[in-house]
Amino acid sequence: MNIATQARAVFLFLSSIVLIACGGGGDGDSEPDVVQGQFIDSIVIGLRYSTPTTSGLTNDQGRFNYRAGETVRFYVGDVFIGEAKGQAVITPVELVSGAVDENNDQVINIAIFLQSIDDDSNEANGIRITAAASDEAAGRTVDFMQTASAFDADGSIQTLIGSMIASNGAAHALVSRDQARSALRGNLLGLLVGEYRGTFAGDDTGNWVAMVDASGDITGTSTSNEYEPYDISGTLSSSGEASISGTVGTSVFSGNFSRNGRASGTWTDTSDGSGGTFTGSRVSVTPPPAGGGTSGTLSISGNDSNAIGRSFSPSSDAVIIDYGTGVIVVNWVQYIISGSEIESRSVFLSFNETDGNVKNTGYLRTTGTGTGSDVKPTSFYSYSLDCGDNPALCSSVTVDVTQKRVTFNSTNLPAGISDSDATGPLVVTGTLSW
Repeated sequence: MNIATQARAVFLFLSSIVLIACGGGGDGDSEPDVVQGQFIDSIVIGLRYSTPTTSGLTNDQGRFNYRAGETVRFYVGDVFIGEAKGQAVITPVELVSGAVDENNDQVINIAIFLQSIDDDSNEANGIRITAAASDEAAGRTVDFMQTASAFDADGSIQTLIGSMIASNGAAHALVSRDQARSALRGNLLGLLVGEYRGTFAGDDTGNWVAMVDASGDITGTSTSNEYEPYDISGTLSSSGEASISGTVGTSVFSGNFSRNGRASGTWTDTSDGSGGTFTGSRVSVTPPPAGGGTSGTLSISGNDSNAIGRSFSPSSDAVIIDYGTGVIVVNWVQYIISGSEIESRSVFLSFNETDGNVKNTGYLRTTGTGTGSDVKPTSFYSYSLDCGDNPALCSSVTVDVTQKRVTFNSTNLPAGISDSDATGPLVVTGTLSW
């Protein structure tokens, strides 16, 4: 099967998934289905939760169950952490009324507690609350709504946290307020990372594409329907409030990026006072921070990057095919579904399982409209690199067979087959694992 056939097969496979996902029905008189949310301060594992209809401990991805409209209450042992309306992601921010980010003393009180009782004192790989630590909190209470100074000076809290830490068998100091704030800020920003696309309207119209990185930096391109494209640069706070300015011509953009992937705001041209609004949404699927099962991320550049996307983040686990000949094929897929529009992006890699020598690799992007068997392809971009005749071409691709990881070091992928919409080579940089 050649790379073009593989791409079309992936596209048809994704179309069938859409048909299945949209099918079926339910009894209109039944109660709402159970859905999953996720608790993040990094990912928190073993946090007790309860709703009016369900209860349990957050799993290894920090996930909990709830039904639409329910309030979810969180505990460690008998220590009540806080409550919030059930939603896809809950952080310590949602547990404090009026809080918007990590610059809230009560939010950081909660973060200090959770990060300090982590079993290995390394929140970067997830916060795991052990059964022993929870047992230490039986019959105990903590007032997280105290001022910062009162919380830090509360001897009963320090004693409780100390005993919970000791129950894990390895002594370590309580997490400092600055340390807790920095870690939470990084994880809040991580929930906003990804590629966004949208349009702007008003005194000028067009479209825009931008990347938000883990530091909250925004880069991209704004393309007017009438004037030349301009680069976008700016910053994003952990609350999602954006300040996009600097090189969007003479215009300043400001607005909000939300955790549900929506972006909106206003723009003003400082040279003539014209302006309008912008809207958009996140199109890349970005893994959660710390322990979320990420398969890695690639940055994309080249002639077609505005059309095919500036980043690649797999939506699901890689598919590995072993032909039994010593050659392993790995396929990662990122798919984006918006109404009747479907987009799939794929990275293919084949290598020798003995020495890790790369056989070939490629990037594919296919779009279409419709659902199920009625999906009609609208574009097909193909880029591929064959290392068989000239291994030196693939020297920028490194496969670690033991760690099951491939690294692309500014790898140049030429435009592929003749019926591809690709206009020139593609450059990929980053690491993927399987």
